[in-house]
Amino acid sequence: MIVRQADNVLKFFEYFAAEQQPATLTQLAETLDLPLSSTSNLIATLRARGYLFEVRRRGGFYPTRRIHDVSAAILDGDPVLGLVREHMELLRSRTGETVLLAARDGDEIIYLDALESTKGVRYSARPGERRPIYAISSGKAILAAQDDRALMADLTTLDYSGAAATSVTDPARLFETIVEARARGWFLNATEYTPDVSGVGVLLEVAGQTLGLSVAGPNYRMQGRHEEIAAALKASVAAIRDQIADGGATA
Repeated sequence: MIVRQADNVLKFFEYFAAEQQPATLTQLAETLDLPLSSTSNLIATLRARGYLFEVRRRGGFYPTRRIHDVSAAILDGDPVLGLVREHMELLRSRTGETVLLAARDGDEIIYLDALESTKGVRYSARPGERRPIYAISSGKAILAAQDDRALMADLTTLDYSGAAATSVTDPARLFETIVEARARGWFLNATEYTPDVSGVGVLLEVAGQTLGLSVAGPNYRMQGRHEEIAAALKASVAAIRDQIADGGATA
C-alpha cells in the first residue's frame, strides 16, 4: 500500500532532481496531479521546515541544501555502503562493467547502490530500483543463503507475475540452478530479465545483512568472462571480510 502524502513528497523532490530548475506552484500541481490548494499546503510545509525556498517573488521554488545534508547524514550512518562502495569502485575498474549492491525486499531485490560502467553502452540501474529476486544474479545469491528445504519452500511461494519471457519461473528448475550455482560459488543471470544483458553475482554477508554483489553488462562484453568476473567478485568479498576483521566495520 502506498501512502499518498508520502508519495507526493517523494515525487516532489524527484521532479527537481530531474528538471534541475525552479518550478511554480502551477507546474508542481500539474506534475503531482494535485489540486492547487494541496500543492500550496505541501510547499508551505516544506518551506517552513527549511527544505524549500522561493528563488524570487513569483519566480518559482527550489529545494535548499537541507535535503542533501539530511541524506548525507543518513548515508554516513549506513553500516554497509561506506565500507562496500570503495570495493565496488575497484570492481568497476577491474571489470569495466556496472557494479550493483542489492538487498532482499519481499519477492524482489532493491538496489542499495549502483556504480554504472563508464562505457557508452552499459547496463544502467539506480539505487532504489527493484528487480524480481529469482531473475537476477544477486537475487539468486541471496536466495541461496537458505538451506535447501527453506529455499524450495521459498521458491514455491514467490510471486512470478512480473517475470520476463526469458525468466525461469518453474520452482524445481530454479532450485536446481541455484543449488548448482551455490556449489560453484557464483550465480548467473543469462538475459533472464533485461534483454541482451547478463549478470554475475555472489553472496555478501556484512554488518549482519545478507546482500548480493553483482556485475552486469551487455552480453557481447560479458560472454566468455563469467568466471573471470566471478573471481573478481570473490576477491572483493574476501577484501571486505578482511577489512571487517581488521576493524573496518562491525560484522
